[in-house]
Amino acid sequence: MKLDIISIIKNIGASIRFDITDRLDVLDSGIGTVEFTGPVTVKGTATSFNRMIEVKGEAQVSYRTFCDRCGEALERSLTVPFNENIIERDEDDQDTAMEDDDRFTFTGHYIDLGRIAADAILLNLPMQHLCSEDCRGLCSSCGNKISGSGCDCEESQVTDPRLESLKGYFKNK
Repeated sequence: MKLDIISIIKNIGASIRFDITDRLDVLDSGIGTVEFTGPVTVKGTATSFNRMIEVKGEAQVSYRTFCDRCGEALERSLTVPFNENIIERDEDDQDTAMEDDDRFTFTGHYIDLGRIAADAILLNLPMQHLCSEDCRGLCSSCGNKISGSGCDCEESQVTDPRLESLKGYFKNK
């Protein structure tokens, strides 16, 4: 996902708009239970400054995962903003410290938007996915999904006679 910046690279203050859709190899393997289902769309602007390009925009992607409480399959989409200052790296610069730097760099007249979009997406994926905010998960006895009123097996469970007196304790509170 390369962006050609030759038209703005020498014109300080010049900008170009971009709207690119492409698959990213780094996202094809998925992350844990998250499987990316479509291409990534990157929209935004690139503005030239002295030996630096400011790239602002957003990345959009669709993915498939599972509810962390009940295991139901989910289809979600994610839109994340990004704002990166990309510095020009000299082609004859042999300094390896630049490779370890946390900043994005460019040489020539292309910027790799794929790395920027992949970083933004991976850093903004939710830690927990739920099918609904009030998802109660699975019944610990029968393993079925607990609906709004509870599980059907709750009344049919045999209670240990030693704990019978505690059975209605929380219903009275």
